[in-house]
Amino acid sequence: MAAHKPVEWVQAVITRFDEQLPIKVGHQNTHTKVSTEHNKECLINISKYKFSLVISGLTTILKNVNNMRIFGEASEKNLYLSQLIILDTLEKCLAGQSKDCLRLDETMLVKQLLPEICHFIYTYREGHQHAAELRASASAVLFSLSCNNFNAVFSRISTRLQELTVCSEDNVDVHDIELMQYINVDCSKLKRLLQETVLKFRALKKPAQLAVINSLEKAFWNWVENYPDEFTMLYQRPQADMAEAAEKLFDLVDSFAESAKRKAAVWPLQIILLILCPEITHTISKDTVEDSKANKKLFLDSLRKALAGQGGSKQLTESAAIACVKLCKASTYINWEDHSTIFLLVQSIVIDLKALLFNPAKPFWRGMGSQNADVELMMDCFVSCFRISPHNNQHFKVCLAASSPSTFHFVLVNSLHRIITNSHLDWWPKIDAVYCYSGELRFMFSDTLNRVIQGVGTHAPLRMTPSLTFKGKMTTSLKFKEKTTDLDTRSYKCLLLALVKLIHADPKLMLHNPVKQAPEMQSSTAELITGLVQLVPLTNTTQLSQEAMEALLVLHQPETIELWNPDSPIETFWDISSQVLFLICRKLIGQQMVNGTEVLKWLREILICRNKFLLKNKECATMGGGIPICRQAQTKLEVCLYMFLWSPDTEAVLVAMSCFRHLCEEADIRSAADEVPVQNILPNYATFSELASVSNMMGTGRSTLQKRVMALLRRIEHPTPGNIEAWEDTYAKWDQATKQILNFPKNKADDGQQEWINMTGFLCALGGVCLQQRSTPGPATYSPPMGPMSERKHSMISMGPCDVSNPMASASSCSSSASNETPVSRFLDRLLVLLVCGHDRVGLHVRTNVKDLLGLELSPALYPMLFNKLRNSIGKFFDTQGPVPINDTNTQFVEQTIAIMKNLLDNHTEGSSEHLGQASIETMMLNLVRYVRILGNVVHAIQIKTKLCQLVEVMMERRDDLSFCQEMKFRNKMVEYLTDWVMGTSNQAADDDIKCLTRDLDQASMEAVVSLLAGLPLQPEEGDGVELMEAKSQLFLKYFTLFMNLLNDCSEVEDEGQAVGGRKRGMSRRLASLRHCTVLAMSNLLNANVDSGLMHSIGLGYHKDLQTRATFMEVLTKILQQGTEFDTLAETVLADRFERLVELVTMMGDQGELPIAMALANVVPGSQWDELARVLVTLFDSRHLLYQLLWNMFSKEVELADSMQTLFRGNSLASKIMTFCFKVYGAAYLQKLLEPLLRGVITTPEHISFEVDPTRLEQGENLEENQRNLLQITERFFQAIIGSSSEFPPQLRSVCHCLYQATCHSLLNKATVKEKKENKKAVVSQRFPQNSIGAVGSAMFLRFVNPAIVSPYEAGILDKKPLPRIERGLKLMSKILQSIANHVLFTKEEHMRPFNDFVKSNFDSARRFFLDIASDSPPSDSVNHSLSFISDGNVLALHRLLWNNQERIGQYLSSNRDHKAVGRRPFDKMATLLAYLGPPEHKPVADTHWSSLNLTSSKFEEFMTRHQVHEKEEFKALKTLNIFYQAGTSKTGNPVFYYVARRFKTGQINGDLLIYHVLLTLKPYYAKPYEIVVDLTHVGPSNRFKTDFLSKWFVVFPGFAYENVAAVYVYNCNTWVREYTKYHERLLTGLKGSKRLQFIDSPAKLAEHIEPDQQKLPAATLTLEEDLKVFHNALKLAHKDTKVSIKVGSTAVQVTSAERTRVLGQSVFLNDVYYASEIEEICLVDESQFTLTMANQGTPLTFMHQECDAIVQSIIHIRTRWELSQPDSIPQHTKIRPKDVPGTLLNIALLNLGSSDPSLRSAAYNLLCALTCTFNLKIEGQLLETSGLCIPANNTLFIVSISKTLAANEPHLTLEFLEECISGFSKSSIELKHLCLEYMTPWLLNLVRFCKHNDDAKRQRVTAILDKLITMTINEKQMYPSIQAKIWGSLGQITDLLDVVLDSFIKTSATGGLGSIKAEVMADTAVALASGNVKLVSSKIDDSCPEDTH
Repeated sequence: MAAHKPVEWVQAVITRFDEQLPIKVGHQNTHTKVSTEHNKECLINISKYKFSLVISGLTTILKNVNNMRIFGEASEKNLYLSQLIILDTLEKCLAGQSKDCLRLDETMLVKQLLPEICHFIYTYREGHQHAAELRASASAVLFSLSCNNFNAVFSRISTRLQELTVCSEDNVDVHDIELMQYINVDCSKLKRLLQETVLKFRALKKPAQLAVINSLEKAFWNWVENYPDEFTMLYQRPQADMAEAAEKLFDLVDSFAESAKRKAAVWPLQIILLILCPEITHTISKDTVEDSKANKKLFLDSLRKALAGQGGSKQLTESAAIACVKLCKASTYINWEDHSTIFLLVQSIVIDLKALLFNPAKPFWRGMGSQNADVELMMDCFVSCFRISPHNNQHFKVCLAASSPSTFHFVLVNSLHRIITNSHLDWWPKIDAVYCYSGELRFMFSDTLNRVIQGVGTHAPLRMTPSLTFKGKMTTSLKFKEKTTDLDTRSYKCLLLALVKLIHADPKLMLHNPVKQAPEMQSSTAELITGLVQLVPLTNTTQLSQEAMEALLVLHQPETIELWNPDSPIETFWDISSQVLFLICRKLIGQQMVNGTEVLKWLREILICRNKFLLKNKECATMGGGIPICRQAQTKLEVCLYMFLWSPDTEAVLVAMSCFRHLCEEADIRSAADEVPVQNILPNYATFSELASVSNMMGTGRSTLQKRVMALLRRIEHPTPGNIEAWEDTYAKWDQATKQILNFPKNKADDGQQEWINMTGFLCALGGVCLQQRSTPGPATYSPPMGPMSERKHSMISMGPCDVSNPMASASSCSSSASNETPVSRFLDRLLVLLVCGHDRVGLHVRTNVKDLLGLELSPALYPMLFNKLRNSIGKFFDTQGPVPINDTNTQFVEQTIAIMKNLLDNHTEGSSEHLGQASIETMMLNLVRYVRILGNVVHAIQIKTKLCQLVEVMMERRDDLSFCQEMKFRNKMVEYLTDWVMGTSNQAADDDIKCLTRDLDQASMEAVVSLLAGLPLQPEEGDGVELMEAKSQLFLKYFTLFMNLLNDCSEVEDEGQAVGGRKRGMSRRLASLRHCTVLAMSNLLNANVDSGLMHSIGLGYHKDLQTRATFMEVLTKILQQGTEFDTLAETVLADRFERLVELVTMMGDQGELPIAMALANVVPGSQWDELARVLVTLFDSRHLLYQLLWNMFSKEVELADSMQTLFRGNSLASKIMTFCFKVYGAAYLQKLLEPLLRGVITTPEHISFEVDPTRLEQGENLEENQRNLLQITERFFQAIIGSSSEFPPQLRSVCHCLYQATCHSLLNKATVKEKKENKKAVVSQRFPQNSIGAVGSAMFLRFVNPAIVSPYEAGILDKKPLPRIERGLKLMSKILQSIANHVLFTKEEHMRPFNDFVKSNFDSARRFFLDIASDSPPSDSVNHSLSFISDGNVLALHRLLWNNQERIGQYLSSNRDHKAVGRRPFDKMATLLAYLGPPEHKPVADTHWSSLNLTSSKFEEFMTRHQVHEKEEFKALKTLNIFYQAGTSKTGNPVFYYVARRFKTGQINGDLLIYHVLLTLKPYYAKPYEIVVDLTHVGPSNRFKTDFLSKWFVVFPGFAYENVAAVYVYNCNTWVREYTKYHERLLTGLKGSKRLQFIDSPAKLAEHIEPDQQKLPAATLTLEEDLKVFHNALKLAHKDTKVSIKVGSTAVQVTSAERTRVLGQSVFLNDVYYASEIEEICLVDESQFTLTMANQGTPLTFMHQECDAIVQSIIHIRTRWELSQPDSIPQHTKIRPKDVPGTLLNIALLNLGSSDPSLRSAAYNLLCALTCTFNLKIEGQLLETSGLCIPANNTLFIVSISKTLAANEPHLTLEFLEECISGFSKSSIELKHLCLEYMTPWLLNLVRFCKHNDDAKRQRVTAILDKLITMTINEKQMYPSIQAKIWGSLGQITDLLDVVLDSFIKTSATGGLGSIKAEVMADTAVALASGNVKLVSSKIDDSCPEDTH
């Protein structure tokens, strides 16, 4: 565009420039500033080519802006900013204008632009706040303009001069004349001006004359300062015309100045005009002068007089001073070498001049208005004097003196600044002439600084320097005291600003230190620099702060840093520079500075300078860098940068990020210098580098940038003081900000809220670091964050009450309760409260942001903490009592939690998988579902449910990263809950939107269910009297049916929706995907539960509904493709599973660890250790892995031991394992070793005693003799033992060797881990003085040999107890042996000391023996395994231990998962196996040997025992019903029994057997107190005891059995029970009012007597309490109305009385339970009344309640759910074995391939493909898998050919296939029956193979098939001819089969009898047979028929 239409393009740029001016866009932020800058640069560049276009455009914009009307301060500021921008752009364009483009149109421009510029110069006089800046800017434009367009300006001036000659006195407008002051003047232009003035001066009016005089003087200085060379030339080659004009003007002016006042006005110009005439100056310096020059000489004389104060008037003196200063100043522009007379002139006045201007006693002062001019004058004088004679420094000292007025100081400092900064002429002296005064200047700086800081008073100084105070003008009276200080402060500020500028201009001036020592040098530099730092944060003096930053930057230039202290530059650098960083960062963090971003940018420059300096000195960069301030600065800098990352100002964030680069560079330099890894210096180096590299994302938006920042923050791994402090400081600020937002919300989301969001994100992302730092140092194991034990005890499903009532109660409820909580924890608590912030204005904003940040930005390390907090918060909704509180806050919290969890799990943040598994989310997920279930079916509830289902799906996707404690139980529960939401068409919502939503919910639920069912074994709650397999089948059927019904819905709706348009099409797409999900769900369900599912579902292959059939085949195809293991159908499956369980427990990791076994060992309670020891040892030994087990156990034991002495002394699991090994493997060895020895001891004569304790000696015993006796037997035993090493059993060698190795190894390890750090040598002996072989010996004697010696009878070595004296001797002997083994002498027991010599002498031989038995382990396979077979008892015990501790094992593994070393797989496999195996059988608390209890048995019991009742099947069946069982103990420690009344069915169960079962169960316990729980839930007439049976209960038990019942708890008593007790009142009198009888109405009440984890109520009873909708205050109408509560659960309705009723003399609440399956009808009478009709009750129940509609809806819902899961009586198939599968499925496939329904054919075809793949059936590649392929209908030939091929290739399938064909035949349509006959025929030939065998079983199966064929022939009348032809015709051709076939015929005919239909049919069939083979058949029939039929 620019090329073709330059004008338009330029126009566009100008317009853009215009539109982005502040006045147009309002407040400027960084972004708009940048774009304005870009526009400006662009225009300046274009102006070089299209000058006039740009200038005219800008002029127009300026005009328009000037004419805008504005109101208010803000817009005034924007106007001023806009004007500055335009003027600045104009100035740059004009300055860049090339000389050659002066054309006509440009003069036009000048005409337009000039008036606008002049407008600025005239209008903005004093008083306007921005006047000076605008005027300066405008004059700069004018200056540039006049360079190239002088004529235009000149003509304007000339015209105005002309006008002023003729105008009246009143309106003299001199503005245009003043233009002279601003224009660019060179020699020739000055001449023109002078000449023009000379022409018109006389005629001008007086004001105009004064204006001209003033302006010309300024024009002269413009010339001198811009073209000094021209002026110097003037003195070398004088110009006549210039001199002429100057002289003329001098005369004119001289004549004008008649009065003193006029003289004073013109003298400054006159002196300049004289200077312009070098010749004249020369002439008048002589004594005599000609007349024309006399007035000049006179002028100079009067000037001198006035200067010396003799001129008479003060005014003249002042004017003389000005003129003389001008003279001096001009003289400095003339080269000394020109020896001009002017110098003499200067010398003659300079002393007087100085005396006048620099007199501290009488300062030069011209009054209030001219202060600035005075200072300017003094400065000009000062600078000129310095340039004239630099070393004449009297006035210098005057100005420096502390006593001088502050003005003098100001002049001094500014003059020095000017000397430094003015561009130099060659002959001017340099500033170093005054370096000697640096000390005084520094002093002046620190002094002024203190005054300013005290004056500002807002910030206490960081460092005060004691110094003299200036004695200023403090003479003014007290009245003005306040004012002066204020004024003083202002003047000090100006002085300070000047001083800072001076440092900026030449830092050496202040740093110079000629003589001082290094330390002083360093401190003076430090004082200077820290002084400057104090100025940086002064917000009320921006200019000062800006200059201070500039100065510091100059001071930080590498070459300047070296001057800080030349003696030790690097140490000084670290010290001072660190202080700078520390102070600045502290300020930046502490107060939100207005110019924070600017300061930060400056800080970045400082960091760059620091690094340059360090690089320059990189060899020794770290010298002195270890000082504390250096580390503090590093920390503060980190904190500061971190905290800028959450700034709402994008620029600030980017700057902070870029600063990290310089931290990294510094770390690089330092690490190179010290030769250490860079991470030592900067632990988070890598992340910092990334932060820096992202910092050049300039164009990104605010939120994208924050996202990047948070992502990087999450990657910061190492806690450092910096990031922790940053987190905590931010948290404190966040806390304030949160209160601020909630208490004073702004209307719009302003920066404050943005900042709050950023802070929240920052805290979330960086929080993980603080967590690490908080964790107490110690062993690096991670303890599971599972909350207190008490909270975890409840089974996972029925969570018990949690500690705090309502998470929303208050924000502080959390923080106050746990003051020891970490800030991170408090922060998360606050966030959870904010999740449901209910604030009117900002609530939504806060909620949304907190939700997003928690879900997307949280540091993964905080996941476990968040999960636990969410779990606890949600757990609080579920108090055990009453319904869940449903309110908006809770619902909101739940919804937010779902969103957060979904985001967390969806979001695969780095490191998330490590942390996700550290806390279990099961409880929380279940509670979420339980809460959402109760929400009903409003739109919002449906949406939440849908989201929750999606969350479940994501959860299953991340399953491997999460940890579950009871995964199978949890997933089963979830399936149960979620399938409940699938409505199908049973949801008849009127509203289309709701319909759509429910469809979405169906879809989401099914998708979740699919993911949950993958590989999930069904785990039914223990049912009422149903064995596990049966319960599984029922559960399978329930789900399978539900899914089938859902599929039928899909197809029905599809049929309806054919005709309707778009909306429906969307619907049908949805249905297709729902259908797909459902098929997947069925496949997953069947796949994981083939054992319980296949036989139930196989019948669907012949279902009357073709759609159902097709679907079922899809399911079969899917499970074949998924690779289902059909082995689970085998009879041996249970054994296989137990086998796999053992494999898992004995599974070894790569490092030899045993994950499951060790987890089990860690979580099983101590009371079960004996059993665990037995189980582990036997199982591991049977697997040849005993050594691995021992190694793991012993290492752990040794690790935990404090010293050798405590090793294996306690009752630890390892000790128990060791003891068990000794007991099992060592028994024979001990028997052989000790029996002969002990016999010898037992038979010692009576008089021999072994007592060596003097206090216990009998009469006449001799102590020494006894000692000899004891030594003798000890010696004998000891020698025998140590001599038996060759006999020592190999398994025990293994144990000892393992123990030896473990102690060595572990002690070494311990030593190394602890002592590596302290560089000590790792020596075993340092830990335990005794070498580790001692452990072996002492353990062997303590646990093995000595127990057998001390109690030989108990050990089974002797058959009777030894005498007490012998026992005593054995005990003493064992002490001595133990001492030898322990390698210690007797010290405590005085009487044992005599044996120390013996003990000592045997140390070595004992040691040799121990080494011998422990030195090597025999190879495991050579060990004779007495235990290679595992008894069932051990496996069952293992099952029970794993089942009961499953959750704890899960927690243990997830918390100790060393970053997935072993992984989850073993645990997952275990969980799956346990789920398949189901719960273990109830094991009573104690196996009391009740044979020893002498209990009188009753007659009843004797009778039953005599009749061997316990062997009978009926009794065994009764036992499995679990009507009565023992489980757990009560709080008082008594065993508890449960009687579940509803499981007893009157009339079906023999009562006597029940009593006998109860008796046998009670018998081990009833001699001591026990307690009984009677569960009466849903009990009714069918469970009653008839009267005579009831009375029996009171007599059959022994009397004390009744006495010992400590308590009977009656649970869930109902109305029927009340009637029953009334009816049998007489029999039950004894119980009336009994203290031992307690009625209980909730699990919580039961918990008062029995701990929740000891309760074993049936699951069916407990589930009634879950997820209730409770309707209080209902009335049950009957002859007496009763108040009740109606509770609707998921499967039943409960009606609970609200008032107590009398039952057995106690007042009781009654609770009637009605299952959904019993509800026949529910009827809404009107809005306050409804009736319920029950299946087994005649009269309907009537209730009143104000919410009848809701109640009725809830009840209908559960009734509908129940109906949906009722199967349409699918016939149950016979038991299927693994090898039946291919044949069975093959028939289904072939049969359905011939169907008339295309989709069914396609499904059957796919099934056939899957079958051939899975079972490798050989069909010679005839099949291709298909989807959407159309299978033609006339494919009989194809089917038959496949059947033939298979019959030939896979004959082993024959029997199953034919059985299935026959069973499917009767269910098929007539066409399919024909097909069936066709494809059966080829297989008939194969039957021969099975008859040839000697295998009877096979023959029998063939016979069975033939019988079925015969039955089929008889029954299928329609198919009669075909069957005869196809089947019997084919069979007749098989010679070898005829025998068998005819046998069957004859048997069948005989059963029918002659003349029966059967016989007729048989005769026909025989004919058919014969058609194939006449001869054979007839001969066979002859042989086989009985005689009488011939």
